[in-house]
Amino acid sequence: MALWALALVCALPVAAQDNDAYLAGWQADFDRTSQKLNDLAAAFPDDMYGWRPAEGVRSVGEVCAHVVQANYALSGILGAESPADFPQDVEQSVTGKDDLLMWLEKSQDHARKAGASTASEDLTETVDAFGGTWSMYDVLILIGGHSHEHLGQLIAYARMNGVEPPWSGE
Repeated sequence: MALWALALVCALPVAAQDNDAYLAGWQADFDRTSQKLNDLAAAFPDDMYGWRPAEGVRSVGEVCAHVVQANYALSGILGAESPADFPQDVEQSVTGKDDLLMWLEKSQDHARKAGASTASEDLTETVDAFGGTWSMYDVLILIGGHSHEHLGQLIAYARMNGVEPPWSGE
């Protein structure tokens, strides 16, 4: 019994280090993806923000607004309240390129701070959301994955319209 207890006590610092490494990796990945999203969103001309590949599919501007909405909503699951000036109907009310770029950056900063304020020992805590039970690990993965998903969508939109992703060199 004493050996088992000793093994458990020795493993706790390793688990905390793994969680800290995970949080640092998440932060770095989210930063890279956010920068690419911002750069690509800025590369689209103003008049293309209403462009959509087909009826019923989000436009360039609607994709940006959707990412904004999700960053605030998912950060809320981590316990970060949206700022008072955040327009809850951002997907309908914010349509101009400059305003969308501003809100995109603000929402990313908000998500970044929410991730940074998540204590490594709290990563296994669970919450009920989206009809299921999610750990804080899961929520962070969802925030990052969502940003990757819509970066890919905007890359496809850009390529369809001759807009070069700024980092691609092509």
